[in-house]
Amino acid sequence: MQRVVSGRLGGRKLLPLPRSVTGVRPSSGRVRGAIFDRLQHEVVGAHVLDLFAGSGALAIEALSRGASHATLVEQQSGLARFLDRQLEALDLKSATRVVRDDARRFLDRQGPSATPFDLVLVDPPYAELNLYGEVLDRLLAGAWLAPSATVVIEYQKRRGQRPELAIPRRLVSEAVRDHGQTALEFFSLREPS
Repeated sequence: MQRVVSGRLGGRKLLPLPRSVTGVRPSSGRVRGAIFDRLQHEVVGAHVLDLFAGSGALAIEALSRGASHATLVEQQSGLARFLDRQLEALDLKSATRVVRDDARRFLDRQGPSATPFDLVLVDPPYAELNLYGEVLDRLLAGAWLAPSATVVIEYQKRRGQRPELAIPRRLVSEAVRDHGQTALEFFSLREPS
């Protein structure tokens, strides 16, 4: 049973994923704690984009710690319906938007929101390494990010080594945190030259 780690919803139980849902690996409480303990006050008032939302645990943690709004993008229809139930159970519907779409199509088709995102969470299936570069390129091309935005990616190390990921040059790695075979990397935007 997963729980919200901290913030105003700290300790609240998250609904279990439906048995019919496969291929979802929710971020552990330890990993979620590491992300938001590092970001701390940067989350307060933030507009959050959770790509590959899955269980919604990352966006929910951000909202619990003071984010003002979260957009959750999930392509599986069963998971999108589950996210609606999860957010309703936690009384977070008014602060969220669930979009059933592929993350790449969403970024190509939607166009940036009126309010750019302050925090973007990128946690695709670990085996699909191509998705990191494809999504990050689209984030930058579409002007989705606020000037002081933070992008956090979660990936799996292989035999203790970080995989080769196609990270756009405009993103600067600010920190890497290892948690067993899971790694978190925090990026900011490079000033245009």
